[in-house]
Amino acid sequence: MSSTSNNRQGRIWIHRPFEVTPSSTATKTNPSISCCPLPTKTLKPPLENRIHSLYQSGGSEALWQWCQSKQEFYNSQFSSRVATDDSDRIQKRKLPSSSSFSREVDVTIYLPKSKPDYTKLHHGICLHVHGGGWIFGDSQNQVAHRCLEMTEIMNVAVVSVEYSLVSTFSDNGQIFDPVNEVGTAIDWIENNGADELNTKPVYVASGESSGAHLLLLAMLQRRDQFDTDRRPLTSTWKCLNLLYGFYDLSGSPSVRSDGNDSSPLCGNELLCMADLYYEKMLQEGNQDDQFREKIIDLQHPSVSPMYANLSNLPPALISVGTADPLIDDSLFLSSRYSLCGNDVETVLYEGGEHGIGHFGLQENDEMGRRAREYTLQFMKRYFEECGLTDG
Repeated sequence: MSSTSNNRQGRIWIHRPFEVTPSSTATKTNPSISCCPLPTKTLKPPLENRIHSLYQSGGSEALWQWCQSKQEFYNSQFSSRVATDDSDRIQKRKLPSSSSFSREVDVTIYLPKSKPDYTKLHHGICLHVHGGGWIFGDSQNQVAHRCLEMTEIMNVAVVSVEYSLVSTFSDNGQIFDPVNEVGTAIDWIENNGADELNTKPVYVASGESSGAHLLLLAMLQRRDQFDTDRRPLTSTWKCLNLLYGFYDLSGSPSVRSDGNDSSPLCGNELLCMADLYYEKMLQEGNQDDQFREKIIDLQHPSVSPMYANLSNLPPALISVGTADPLIDDSLFLSSRYSLCGNDVETVLYEGGEHGIGHFGLQENDEMGRRAREYTLQFMKRYFEECGLTDG
């Protein structure tokens, strides 16, 4: 359900660091402001259909059924979003775990279209981590059309991670370890990805919503691995694209004050999903007793990257809409990211809801298209700075 926006133009604020990347130049005004029509507004669903209400009334079984219905919807959409001849560019692969406690990690790999007159290697690899509140989503049916778009715009291979979900039931002792599963994909890309996928060894990473949360935690783990055989994180990974992420699982002010107001996702739903993730980590995660004792609340840096040491990370683009209850997460993270000495570019989309440019009613509105295009051009810029252009 939706309501059309009025005719007033919506604003897009872009705040760049004053010392920007080598191929770009600092603008005289910071932030720069552009305009386009306000995006379509999603109407509120009935309260009983909200995630937190379903879980409170029906428990895990109701949550599982809701997740199943979401997955069935994405499965049904796949054939209309992905052309038959494009399905040949999608591969499934299992990666050996980098943790002795974790399972093999499934990934979906997307490749650019073959070009008869194009003999160069692909420009590099984009690691992708999908959203879904840690409770639903997958690396193919939900995001294939967007991952294929990334391959074409940037001429890269996209590796999308199929990480463990809160709603997944395991009867074989498998642990819940989505951060290390993303870390396994990071390790494979660095050690084997370029050779196996015939790309240049140039890497960027992108995550949406809960995927941005897991991606940032996995990058922090990678940064702290002081292996003499590994290059520093910032020389290996050129940039991070962090889209409307959840970085403070205790609830930032905008999440806590939202209540049931926002759509398609409200603050109370976000808090419910954060609690479910936290409880699953404590019950089934890969932590020893000493580690469990340290995680006394949702602000522990291993759970909420907002409270981590954010130094020595790649340049980042942090994007969020002004109608997203997670707006404070992005704004606060952007400030901390910069204060820790990293380059960060922040973009705000007026009227943008959770998922703008990637799912929901605002996926293909003009502002949604601009949001998506801007993130793709941001990542592409870092390949261009490595001299990887098609001319």
